Amino acid sequence: MKEFFKNQFAIVFYDESLDALFLQYTSKVPNDEQFIIVNQAVLKAFTELKTTKFVADIRKMGIISLNAQEWVLKNLIPGMIKHLNGKTLFHAQLLDASEIMSKVSAANIKNKSSQVTQGMELVQFTNEAEMKQHLTKIKS
Repeated sequence: MKEFFKNQFAIVFYDESLDALFLQYTSKVPNDEQFIIVNQAVLKAFTELKTTKFVADIRKMGIISLNAQEWVLKNLIPGMIKHLNGKTLFHAQLLDASEIMSKVSAANIKNKSSQVTQGMELVQFTNEAEMKQHLTKIKS
């Protein structure tokens, strides 16, 4: 595991065994500014790697604003797709089935990204083992 970024509520790391960049929230995001800082670190790390796989573990993220969601749609996802230069981005979201607010944010991003981006496959999971099994089947 190679760590790219860590603060009091998030960690960004590369898992070599799954060939995937992970963003794992360890507690609620305090505000939009902090959310964007973390996701800027995600984009920077992604562009330094050769992987096509990105996992956002948002089980502890909490509520993010519509502005923060828009930032993901206008900056993070297009930046990742541009870096892949024609390859498909595989984006997995790991959700807590009982955490309603992060599920709403994730559903918003999933619905809006399908309307504005080509070159991305987004799949949502509530089971970490199933997600990891799915990742091993995808070739970068």
